[in-house]
Amino acid sequence: MDFTELLDLAKQASGATSDSDLSRKLGVSRQSVSNWRNSNKFPDTITCATIAGITGVPLAKVLGIVGEARATDQKEKAVWRKLAATAMALVIGVGLASPAHVQASETGVSAAPFIHYAKLHIPMP
Repeated sequence: MDFTELLDLAKQASGATSDSDLSRKLGVSRQSVSNWRNSNKFPDTITCATIAGITGVPLAKVLGIVGEARATDQKEKAVWRKLAATAMALVIGVGLASPAHVQASETGVSAAPFIHYAKLHIPMP
């Protein structure tokens, strides 16, 4: 999963209909999301935690995806990619990625239950 796919997942999981709507749900400016989409800037750690909470993607994986997107050197990108992969291996290894943790929303889109990583609490629809 790359950063754009992560943003699309956050948009879908939060019920946002546009990037502008997603920005409101994340508590950031529309310009921030635009900058992220264009790889000009990337979210801070708190926003990464909020994205993790909305999507159900483990925080370490979100940080790995964002770190890889932010990195300019191939070796650094590889380190971030390894962090993201390790996070997923740990989640699967301890059974947190079981089907019991996935719930269908009213629209039929599968979404993980809300995980509260950050101060900002965004309830799932």
